[in-house]
Amino acid sequence: MNREDSGVHPGKFVALGLQLGLLLLVIRQFQIESSAFLRLSLLAFAGFAVHYFLPLRFRLPLFVLLSLAGILLVFGFANSAWLVGFGLLLIAICRLPIALRLRVLLLLVAGGGLAALRSGWLEGPWSAAIWPILGSMFMFRILVYLYDIEHEKGPTSTWRTLAYFFMLPNVCFPLFPVVDYKTFGRTHYDADRHRIYQTGIEWMVRGVVHLVLYRVVYYHLTLAPSDVIDPDSLVRFLVSNFLLYLRISGHFHIIVGMLHLFGFNLPETNRLYCLSSSFTDFWRRINIYWKDFMMKVFYYPMYFRLRKSGPTRALVVSTLLVFGVTWLLHSYQWFWLRGSVPLTWQDGVFWGTLAALVLFNSLRELKHGRQRSLGTTTFSVAQRLSRGLATVGVFLFICLLWSVWTSQSFSAWFSMWDFLGPSRAAQARLFPGYFIGVSLVLFASAALYGRLPVRSEEGPAASGPVPLRPALGTLAVLVALAAAGIPAVYKRLPTSAANAILSVRKAHLSRADTAAFERGYYENLTRVDRFNSQLWEIYMRRPVFHWLSVESGGLVRLTGDFLEKEMVPGFNTETPFGTISVNRWGMRDLDYERLPEPGTYRMAFLGASSVLGWGVEQHENFESLLEAKLNATPLDSTHDRYEILNMAVAGYFPLQQLLVVDKALTFEPQALLYFATDREALRSTWYLSAALRAGRPIPYDYLQKLIGRARIDTATDETTAIKRLEPFKDELLDWLYQSIAARCRGQGVQPAWVFLPSIREGRWAEDLARQSQQAEAAGFLVLDLSGAFDGHAVDALRLAEWDNHPNALGHRLVAERLFAMLQQHPQAFF
Repeated sequence: MNREDSGVHPGKFVALGLQLGLLLLVIRQFQIESSAFLRLSLLAFAGFAVHYFLPLRFRLPLFVLLSLAGILLVFGFANSAWLVGFGLLLIAICRLPIALRLRVLLLLVAGGGLAALRSGWLEGPWSAAIWPILGSMFMFRILVYLYDIEHEKGPTSTWRTLAYFFMLPNVCFPLFPVVDYKTFGRTHYDADRHRIYQTGIEWMVRGVVHLVLYRVVYYHLTLAPSDVIDPDSLVRFLVSNFLLYLRISGHFHIIVGMLHLFGFNLPETNRLYCLSSSFTDFWRRINIYWKDFMMKVFYYPMYFRLRKSGPTRALVVSTLLVFGVTWLLHSYQWFWLRGSVPLTWQDGVFWGTLAALVLFNSLRELKHGRQRSLGTTTFSVAQRLSRGLATVGVFLFICLLWSVWTSQSFSAWFSMWDFLGPSRAAQARLFPGYFIGVSLVLFASAALYGRLPVRSEEGPAASGPVPLRPALGTLAVLVALAAAGIPAVYKRLPTSAANAILSVRKAHLSRADTAAFERGYYENLTRVDRFNSQLWEIYMRRPVFHWLSVESGGLVRLTGDFLEKEMVPGFNTETPFGTISVNRWGMRDLDYERLPEPGTYRMAFLGASSVLGWGVEQHENFESLLEAKLNATPLDSTHDRYEILNMAVAGYFPLQQLLVVDKALTFEPQALLYFATDREALRSTWYLSAALRAGRPIPYDYLQKLIGRARIDTATDETTAIKRLEPFKDELLDWLYQSIAARCRGQGVQPAWVFLPSIREGRWAEDLARQSQQAEAAGFLVLDLSGAFDGHAVDALRLAEWDNHPNALGHRLVAERLFAMLQQHPQAFF
């Protein structure tokens, strides 16, 4: 029953408003999630200020109006109309005065039609971005809704129905907890409203803290499977991989906390899941709403149907049903979020193993009972020690199982364990630091938790006045976060602390995901990471006119050899970001003659997409700008004309450039500029591994011998191949640089190694020093363009949030810096 037991209190309202204002500042300063979420938060907090003073009967309608306004704010009018319209159609079917089986049939037909639209079989005047949100609103909630209205006594409230499906925060969170319809209505103002509001703020702050911690883990602790080389790195990989779930728990806390601001006193979605002392305990804690949904809709109906045949049989069948359906429904969820239905061995192993473990624990509890308590439970020292050990064991096993679930393939997961082989086992550390650290933290936390009050899952909802201590603690956390996010504050801290804060203030890809993104980008393998990671979001935000669509439209052709591909001579097309015109020689450049005319100084540029000028007009790339500047301001008096041949191809790796050198030398340049980026050595191993797996012929004796020394072949999976090539990466790069420089100097051509920094300059500084030394030792003249982008914001230099290629301004800055570098070395070039 709803309870209006406290009126308007100006002092309490000001205290709540102060916390919300600070929370909004933190969301802005740390760029929590997206700009859309910032706008939605502003709408929600302003709506709360109005909602607070309204009589109870007007609060639910206002929440519905705010929810619809939030959809409009994010999607615009047209897409919002389609999203809401589809949703209202589904709700209308649920409310038809016909038999349940007929409504279910109609919903299946409507759902099939929407699924066809989601799959792209039929196109319409809406954005594809509405489907994940529409699916999030209805794919599971509609099952709960049908179940509850079928068993609910009395009429169903229209306002409550609309509020349930179009929940305000849902428009910014496709992965949304499965809120129970009955609980959603029952908990609306079921306790003191100021306590509900304060709980909501506390949970939103907790969610923000989870997201900041997620960034710390994601940016500084995560590893790629190929980086696992010993027990220490293995434990780091397993633990950090599982702790990425902090992002989901952070989202869920923010979502439910925001709903509290409008009186929905919903229970927790996650509760100390890292301190689970059994696998059943983990299942109950990790996603409480999902567990409750499965129990309500699948477990209990099956259990009570089979109970007459014995509780053990009923428990076994019902538990297996729950985990089997969970596997299928997660794939169903994946379809609405991403448009595909994965049923992989990883999913089967994860859910099958977890089902077996939970079933084993459940049978033990059935036999011996499960301890439940509503108050404070005192544990003995032995019990606390036992709980600590059990928690460590469960956590590490869950991390191991989680790594299976999130792996890209069985071979990739299995290759992580190569270090256990006889040749490496002797070098492994007996007591890896990460294992000891994680175990001690978990053990101490679990032992301490054994002395704290334990609240039963069936415990009563919070009631009574707002506790002062948690409220002050929340305010203190908000003040600390808000202050830490202000540049004038964190810049005064020690450099290490300032850099740590700076690294988590804005979302970007981790080093491991950046590598995965670039490897997929350059190999035309748009493989995305699993489970709603930032890597997937980067792919999802890219426009349809991404360069891959142009490549597939005829820009490149396959060569069938180690080069793999080249641009098609004579190709010409208009794109939303510039004209792409390829000359008769296969270059995005003017149509030069094969040999230079007398008095002409000719250079050749080798590189990838940034050198090509991807995303800008042909005359705006730095090659064209530099050529024009050289002809306008000659650097020597012996040449009448300057020509630069742009031989760059989007997606080329360092090893491919060795073949391009041979082509470039046929045009008789006086200088050849090889444009290097970060991780040249690692990129070389990537390409050699990919070429070998693809069955492309390896044309150089050195590379063939290196493949043999690394013990890889065409059947070796990507992760294993990269790991086995990693010890040879610097040797491989030395060979590459020496080969290029020798070819140039053999024909009297000046080779220059030019470091082209990324837009996010400084992220790979350690690569620059090593690579430049290798290039200089090989015989290159080294030109470092670092600092070309100094004084300019990242967003002012890159093409888009999802694309770090330099825009026209970025190319102009590179051209100016390169011209200055040529002025400093006239004797080498002219």
